[in-house]
Amino acid sequence: MKIQKTHELPSRILFTILVAAVYLFCRSIVLYGIDAESVNGGAADVQALLSMMVSGDRYRVTVMALGIMPYINASLLVQILFAFRSAASRAKISKMESDRWMRTAAILFSIVMAIMRSYELTYRSDIGPLWSLRLIVILEMIAGAVGISFLCFENEKHGVGASMPIILINILTSLAQNMNANHFFAFRPMVWLCVIVIAGTILMENSIIRIPLQRVSIHNVHADQNYLAYKRAPMGIMPVMFAASAFFVPYYLVKMLAYFFPDNASLSVASENLVLTKPLGVIVYLILIVVLSVVFSMLMLNPKETARQLQRNGDSIIGMAAGKKTKNYLTGLVLRWSLISGLLQALCMAVSMVLSLRGQIPAALAMVPSSVMILVSIVCSLVHEIGTYYRYDAYRFFL
Repeated sequence: MKIQKTHELPSRILFTILVAAVYLFCRSIVLYGIDAESVNGGAADVQALLSMMVSGDRYRVTVMALGIMPYINASLLVQILFAFRSAASRAKISKMESDRWMRTAAILFSIVMAIMRSYELTYRSDIGPLWSLRLIVILEMIAGAVGISFLCFENEKHGVGASMPIILINILTSLAQNMNANHFFAFRPMVWLCVIVIAGTILMENSIIRIPLQRVSIHNVHADQNYLAYKRAPMGIMPVMFAASAFFVPYYLVKMLAYFFPDNASLSVASENLVLTKPLGVIVYLILIVVLSVVFSMLMLNPKETARQLQRNGDSIIGMAAGKKTKNYLTGLVLRWSLISGLLQALCMAVSMVLSLRGQIPAALAMVPSSVMILVSIVCSLVHEIGTYYRYDAYRFFL
């Protein structure tokens, strides 16, 4: 009898390396007609670092200027739309159809963001009219964003981590350049804050609440090992990651309104202050983290639907009546821990941002805790996924 060996993990890792190489190559292609001398210089501020965290392009002048933001926003939008659908309705939607929705949403986000970004760039006046250069740049940025989405979808099928390797590249790039340029280790409060962030993120990512279940179909010695599991950070680092992307929604919206209504004083003030170097922008960003933590948890985990499925299957939480009591208990549990994790994440970011506002650290270092949280969370997720494929390869199939 022949033993068949699998090589799932090596092939997936090689494919992910190929995806990373393609992304890095494309990130070196400068947009046509851009005046590079007008942007190559000066230190990156908080806003630039936030952009770099999701795009990997410090000055956002390459074809990958939009980065992974359109893909992330499209993923978020589709997940929210699915969360509002019933379980029966979601079951009718195939993976191919959901991917098609995400691609369409990503293209729409890319178009809007590319147009807005094109008005922030400086163009050369010696190679063509402004309108044609702007149109070419918009098309290039859209093509780059679509290319990133394609790489993410393909890596999800054949590689490891879906979009996480590209985000990881951007985070490592921004951290290395930022920490080196601003002498990060000279600021002891930030060093200790990052140590706390690393320890807290690892703890929250790997800490699980086990709710013992009584299943009607299991009556053997393993019956007491059945449980419903929730992470203490229900959505992990998603709120911080999406807050970095979601922040640009009000940012670009206010910018656009201020552009079309230049005489509106309120819009002008909001446009000037809705940045992460001003109290208004900091408050909006911190609120986004907490709100997204709660909203994501309630939508994605859907404790009401979980309670309904338990009751439908005849299962129950040990010592608790099925139905309304179970629903209230699970809803309270998810709400409580999502609020706690969101507040803790926002608190860590608040410390660094307040230090920045008070001038105790360079403004560019304010986003370091956010980058560190995302970095640690991605590494934890990749380790778990790689471990799964490694255990799969450890099996020996008999033919």
